[in-house]
Amino acid sequence: MNMQTSLSQEWYKFRHQKGPLMGILALLSLMFIMAISVPVTRTAIITGFKTPQWLLMIIVIIGANFMIMEDQHTTIRTLLYRHTYRWSIYLAKLLILTLYTGVLTTLSLLFTVLLKTTLASQLSWQSERLFSHLVVGMAGTCLVGILLLTIILLLSCLFPVNTVVICLGLILIFTGQGIASLTIGSSSPILVNILKWQPLNMLNLMAQLPDPSYQKDTYLSNSQLLAGIIGYSGFFLAIGYWRFKHKRV
Repeated sequence: MNMQTSLSQEWYKFRHQKGPLMGILALLSLMFIMAISVPVTRTAIITGFKTPQWLLMIIVIIGANFMIMEDQHTTIRTLLYRHTYRWSIYLAKLLILTLYTGVLTTLSLLFTVLLKTTLASQLSWQSERLFSHLVVGMAGTCLVGILLLTIILLLSCLFPVNTVVICLGLILIFTGQGIASLTIGSSSPILVNILKWQPLNMLNLMAQLPDPSYQKDTYLSNSQLLAGIIGYSGFFLAIGYWRFKHKRV
């Protein structure tokens, strides 16, 4: 089974689910609710009306369901029995979810521009590099989303129950950055040099890219956070695939 065939099959399964479309509608609806319920400030625009929070929640739910649905319906047994190269199946799932993350990011960027133009036309895009900060913030969110996907796929192989994986993913989203800041900030200088490289600290990239002041909390530069995301994504991908490869069917 080659990669092209795996991608075709996984894309067919993904686009016939209701979840991905519901995820897009939920993201845009939540952004709209935030835009009309609070004053449209520079900070609100840069963060895409809370896009990072909503987007990561959606990809956790969609990713867990997409990965685990075949376990729940036992169709994964037929798929794995028929094909020797499990890497193509696993990588195809990740690529489809990564593409979906990119689509969500792009739509949220465009919708933010539309909301800003409609509700806050008095704010200039050139003022304090508003548009560039919005774009880099969205890029950071997309990169953190890809890291999160590799973790979700790993968790799905370890705990093939979508509610468990979703709960763990949501806990990671809402507490990960806080835990990282707490452990680093309360540690000795020697430990800080070690703890600053923990995977939870890499989640701060999406906040630090548009706001460099976060570096005093992360103790890492943007390039170091980016390197950490790439490294940990590869690590979790490798561990997740190893677990998937040895999955009993």
